Amino acid sequence: MSRQFTELDMSHNRVPFDWESRKQSLEIPFPIEEYHARVAAVRARMAETGLDALVIHGAPGWLNGDVRWISNFLTVIGNTVVVLPADGPLMLTTDSILHSAPMHSFVHHTWITDVRPGDLPGTVVDPQEVGGHVRDFLLERGLDGARIGVVGGRFIPAAVVDEIRAALPDAELADAQLLFWQAKQIKSPREIELIEHAGRATAAGLEAAMELARPGVTELELSAAAHEAMAADADWIGHCMIAGGPRSGLKHLYPTPRRIEDGDLVFMDMGVHYQGYFTDTARTLCAGTVGRRQREVLQCGLDMFEAALAETRPGVRVADLQDLAQGIAEEAGYGAYYWPTGFGHGIGTNVAELPSLHWKSETVLQPGHVFALEPMIVIQGLGCGVMEDQILVTDTGARSLTPARKKTW
Repeated sequence: MSRQFTELDMSHNRVPFDWESRKQSLEIPFPIEEYHARVAAVRARMAETGLDALVIHGAPGWLNGDVRWISNFLTVIGNTVVVLPADGPLMLTTDSILHSAPMHSFVHHTWITDVRPGDLPGTVVDPQEVGGHVRDFLLERGLDGARIGVVGGRFIPAAVVDEIRAALPDAELADAQLLFWQAKQIKSPREIELIEHAGRATAAGLEAAMELARPGVTELELSAAAHEAMAADADWIGHCMIAGGPRSGLKHLYPTPRRIEDGDLVFMDMGVHYQGYFTDTARTLCAGTVGRRQREVLQCGLDMFEAALAETRPGVRVADLQDLAQGIAEEAGYGAYYWPTGFGHGIGTNVAELPSLHWKSETVLQPGHVFALEPMIVIQGLGCGVMEDQILVTDTGARSLTPARKKTW
């Protein structure tokens, strides 16, 4: 017999979490109709490829973006799986359950009515397993011989996959990551509003750190200023990496007590999370005396960014923008330091998603695409020249969603 949430042993729970109880405390950033439209978009692509259901996995932090987009559920520990059948209601199961109390665990953030809580191992004697709930739902829907797509397959627990294979030996499992990302790559007007809000919060952090950056200030002090500025308008700080001097050529480093020295190049890469959406932005500057080489590197980074942004519009190939940026680096004498695989990446509920900006990408940009643009010059031992913003492709061109100044030299 299937174990619906009303039949689970929840004697340890003190707060009801059925749909009638949850919807009184429902907190979602969009009308439910927007989520219904997302489901319809995914199902249209499922029909094209003959998939009967999707199993969508999410884990904490940067690995929860696909679950967040379809369900709005926030995974803070453990694992979450949403099962999206070709028709009918969706099911969400998670062991991201704090104190074994679903209503204390963001369950009131999802519009999905069928929520089946697992227990985080170690919190109760006999935990309900996420994989078991997935298995039960698939069997209930008669999908034992189905073609099932997996989203998040690189990180889904083996125990979940094993449960499916053992209970549904005739089912076919297929990678559905690209299909799912294709359905979510064009941002809606409501999504763009949230991303733009997050961009303003990130810009505040960049501005605060740039204003403070001078010889004698520590990297940690720059980070503290950025955190304070961003925290007022974000759910949390996604990342804040700040490095000065020779170590700035290594780029992705967390700040240390090291004091900025005169003439140091300083690299700042930071982002926030807001209502399910991430930002990823960067600035580079020179503290104190700006030497000739530092100025050239910084100007080259800015020139590449501005030229690529000016040419971004619907119908343009990403590879052509990459060629443009690389040509500018070569003309400036820094072609050997142009970083071909660092041009950028799509961004939204995932830090990296479609549109794909990989090296020599044949992606053709469309209105509603949002991506982080970051053509870069990187010189180990000296530093880097890179500006990074969230860019929205509009009907006629493109615009930055990160309103922080770029030139400080």
